[in-house]
Amino acid sequence: MRALASQLAPRCARAYARTGARRFAALGDHFFGADGALAAEPHHVDHFALFGVAAHFDVDGAALDAGLRQLQHRLHPDRFASAPEAQKLLADAASARVNDALAVLRDPLRRADYARSLATGDLVLDDETRQAPGALLLAVMEAREAVDDAASLEDLAAVVAANDGDVAAATAALREALGAGDLESAAERIVELNFYGKIDAEAREAADARGFGELPRRAW
Repeated sequence: MRALASQLAPRCARAYARTGARRFAALGDHFFGADGALAAEPHHVDHFALFGVAAHFDVDGAALDAGLRQLQHRLHPDRFASAPEAQKLLADAASARVNDALAVLRDPLRRADYARSLATGDLVLDDETRQAPGALLLAVMEAREAVDDAASLEDLAAVVAANDGDVAAATAALREALGAGDLESAAERIVELNFYGKIDAEAREAADARGFGELPRRAW
């Protein structure tokens, strides 16, 4: 992920310049003003920095949990129950920001898309104009036909197993692309994985709707 990190370095430097000389010694410091009261959060603190983890495709789950505990300790709205109304509103906003960031960082696909966006300024999953290649669309169509034609849990399990193989290959390619700083290739893999996620969801919905039972847990 060194290549991506090198692309993020100028952005981080600009962000630091906007803070003046202030350094944040502990997680959540940027939510507070110099007087110790909650203040409007600056927009330049990204999700990874918020939780004190590196901007990588893979994150340390234990470190993420530890960051969450620290942030909750300082920012949970219950700690501001007797504070002025303005402070309560800021605490609610801070808590929402933490929860939103956590949801992204705990989802591998959204996390990868977000990490890429720090260098590009755009999110692939939000880009409705991006078109998937024809070969991928054909493969997705065939997988959906297999879901529609499945007559048993075993049939759907076979679809899911094949899809899991595609997920594993695309995930490895995404990790490699981000590590090499190949942001366009990373975007293509994100598109792939988004489609594979839909196939998985449709197979599980079909298993439930047809009373076949529960499919094996998703590999992603």
